Amino acid sequence: MNIGELISIKTVSDDLPQTRYNTELKIFTCVQLGDLERLMAEIDKVNATIVAGNISENPVTQFRYLAVSAITLATRYAIQGGLNEKAAYDFSDKLIAKVDQMNSADDILTALAYDIVALTKMVGENRSKPKQSPHIKKCISYINEHLEDRLSVKSLAEICGISPDYLSQIFKREMGDNLSSYILTRKLEHSKELIAKGRNNKEICETLKFSSPSYFVTVFKKKYHMTPSEYKLMLK
Repeated sequence: MNIGELISIKTVSDDLPQTRYNTELKIFTCVQLGDLERLMAEIDKVNATIVAGNISENPVTQFRYLAVSAITLATRYAIQGGLNEKAAYDFSDKLIAKVDQMNSADDILTALAYDIVALTKMVGENRSKPKQSPHIKKCISYINEHLEDRLSVKSLAEICGISPDYLSQIFKREMGDNLSSYILTRKLEHSKELIAKGRNNKEICETLKFSSPSYFVTVFKKKYHMTPSEYKLMLK
């Protein structure tokens, strides 16, 4: 069966019931476990329709917002399932960029469905791969716990007890990305949480130690193909 035929999304007014949280959780848990067979079964249980609130008068914009929201959640679950963060975020960026160029709600939905399946496959395949080295685990853990601090290759190398050059080398080898880019990506992901809490660009810039609000807006738009303000609108 064509995966694009498995799901349709129907938008409704706020006074009608939307797709239940536990149904969404089951689907994204399949992504986290890399369980493709179970994913297909859970999608089928939705009775071919996901009901979502109306967040835009333009139907194509509506589906773009829904697709970005869905792939953002799926990416987080994939990372929790052990998928390399670089691979997960690159996958998410490509889908968001692709959706941004589409002008058909059906095309957007089909792309989303195919890519969530592909992401689930990636998680499943990754589970059999070797795990990260102790230095990289420590580095990533420190970054995730100190996203609101100033982070640099030099300071992280000191934390890990190795030279900056060696840390950069093994990080690139194991994560597929350079360390500075990884730090920026994690800070941008955290900025989404701050936006959801109502923080403005200036506050986020100060919290995450970006050089200026304009720089934050620039890197955010480059990463997610929308401004922080547009992302905030999507959350409403």
